[in-house]
Amino acid sequence: MKDHKKKTVHEICNYLGQDLDHPMCKELIQHLKECPDCQFYLETVKLTVNLFRETHPSKPVPEDLKKKLLSNLNLKK
Repeated sequence: MKDHKKKTVHEICNYLGQDLDHPMCKELIQHLKECPDCQFYLETVKLTVNLFRETHPSKPVPEDLKKKLLSNLNLKK
């Protein structure tokens, strides 16, 4: 698997709370090796996300808003 695809799969597995050795991630990697449609879909999603990030750069969340959000969620910073 090409490095950029492996990185993307790694990010997907991290998002799902798994590592690359998890059976689900191994199955995903194997499927992507064999399925051109899913390879194309993955590349399309990746390009879409990158385009969005380029056109909508993230802005820092104001500290008071962070505190209010964490307080409302009953979480501590």
